[in-house]
Amino acid sequence: MARRVCRAVLPGAGFAVAYALAILLGRATRVEGSEVSLVWPAAAVAVLWGLHAHDLPRVQAALHWTGLVVLTFAINLATDAPVGLSAWFVLVNVSLAAVTTIVLRYGDRPARLREPADLGRLVGAIVAGTLVAATLAVAWFAHEGQDDLVRTFALFAIRNGVTALTGVAVALRLGEAQWRRHRPSPARMAETAALLVVTSIVFIRVFWLNPGHPNAFGVMLPAMWVSLRYATTTSTVFLAASGVSIVWATLLGRGALSEVDPPQQALLAQGLVGTLTIVVLSLALFRDSRNELIEELRQLALHDPLTGLANRSLLMTRLERELDEQQPGAVGVIVLDLDGFKAVNDAWGHSEGDLLLVEMATRLRAAVRRRDTVVRLGGDEFVVLCPGLAHHDELHQCAERIREAVARPYGIAADAPFDRITASVGTAVSDRLSTPRSLLAAADRAMYEAKRAGRNRTAAAPYALRAG
Repeated sequence: MARRVCRAVLPGAGFAVAYALAILLGRATRVEGSEVSLVWPAAAVAVLWGLHAHDLPRVQAALHWTGLVVLTFAINLATDAPVGLSAWFVLVNVSLAAVTTIVLRYGDRPARLREPADLGRLVGAIVAGTLVAATLAVAWFAHEGQDDLVRTFALFAIRNGVTALTGVAVALRLGEAQWRRHRPSPARMAETAALLVVTSIVFIRVFWLNPGHPNAFGVMLPAMWVSLRYATTTSTVFLAASGVSIVWATLLGRGALSEVDPPQQALLAQGLVGTLTIVVLSLALFRDSRNELIEELRQLALHDPLTGLANRSLLMTRLERELDEQQPGAVGVIVLDLDGFKAVNDAWGHSEGDLLLVEMATRLRAAVRRRDTVVRLGGDEFVVLCPGLAHHDELHQCAERIREAVARPYGIAADAPFDRITASVGTAVSDRLSTPRSLLAAADRAMYEAKRAGRNRTAAAPYALRAG
């Protein structure tokens, strides 16, 4: 019971602390001499809080939404806001989070950032939530008799919308990233160093030495380089760092956005960050999606779609490489054909036959060495490529393990044990004159000799072990 309470309360407490700190951070970004904040990270935290609550049971979700309401009201009161204004901004902030969550999770779609369509849904959801919130905010100012409502609406919508978009996008991407330690190549390290130098020069030139906001878009050059060259997670880190740099320089009154009034600074800063967010993430996600598609096509071209084993094309490539590299030891090939497989297809149908082939693929992987390659040539015929053999016995032992693995009973038709599947196995070892085709042909002839000798046997081709 205590664990359930902790699992329900601790995330809510974490979001509450993050939300309070985000409000303080937002107020710390007020332009000097103004009440206008450059960013409002509380909008992003509110959306993330709403997304978390969406996946909880109703009672727990209600507690989280109640926490958002109470905290928003309390913070506004604590900062000398009137009761009416505090209550109204509860409605504004909760509406932004609720509408964004509902639109983003419509149809129980996951909240994620893995492909361009995910970014499109995120942008659409935040636009909807921000427009509703901005309309409610402007309604209060209109009630108070304030002027220039159009500019107020634009300032509120752009600032909160862009901050929410960038914050939520960074959180979603980094939250699902798998951080793996790997040592980059010297060329990659040199490229990264060059990127850091170029980016630093651009940001210093634009935001420290050169007033005039049209120059601000010079940051697009390194941004596009990053998004086209690096993975989306790296691009997201770059995006977050860029946003912080833009806001920091503007707060210090330096650079491209320093010569305009505070509301204009907020609009321009958020416009630049928003443009960076959409450009960087769009290009990076398209790049990742393209690479995934290429990898899927490569997988289909080189692997059997039913079992996931290597196919003939990959076998010939690896076999040719092993024979050409002249590594110590010989290259062995095992060819096997399942005895009695046709009876399975005839008696129980091709679907059961496919399941049996998948099971045999699993058994073959478990029976061979880690460096060996298991291949499905087609039908019920398989090949195992065994490089680096020290002696003939090593290949024979592997062939016997395979034959024993195939002969184990198989659960068929309502898990009834079926033990009439065996394998006829042929082996061949390379010599100095071997080619991929001759080695496979020798093992194939040996396999047919095993079949003619009575099946469920192993036969070896008369090939000598290559010296060395």
